[in-house]
Amino acid sequence: MTSAELQIGQEEMWRTFFDENHDRLKITAEMILRCQVSPETVLNKALRTLEDLPWEESIGQAHAFRAVAEIAVAYNHETARSPLPEKPDPVQSGFPGTSQIRMLPWPERAVYFLCGVLHYSYQETALLLGMSEANISQLYKFAAKRVRY
Repeated sequence: MTSAELQIGQEEMWRTFFDENHDRLKITAEMILRCQVSPETVLNKALRTLEDLPWEESIGQAHAFRAVAEIAVAYNHETARSPLPEKPDPVQSGFPGTSQIRMLPWPERAVYFLCGVLHYSYQETALLLGMSEANISQLYKFAAKRVRY
């Protein structure tokens, strides 16, 4: 198999994964975005970023969700000086508890989704969102209390 054929095969594996997991990846983008960027824009950019990387079955899913999260955060940073517009409701399938999480204020929503749903550590979440681990811990506790009620 030539390197060009191998590259095309890898791109196809990423596209297939994104197609099969579209709703879950879209919810991930929606939960982390705090700006009015289309989740589809985030997914397309994440896919383009990953297409050049080799597909590995065991870690492909983790790479995809991390890429979506990182790109959503990057869009948040790019639009940080803009006012926060109202966002449409996210897709209601793919992750349990989405409707409760959706009601949280953005910092709590992003932290709870990353830590509680995607199982990121406090350290990973802090690095991704540009906050301290103590702040992440506190936001997660607040969000967990709200979600329970």
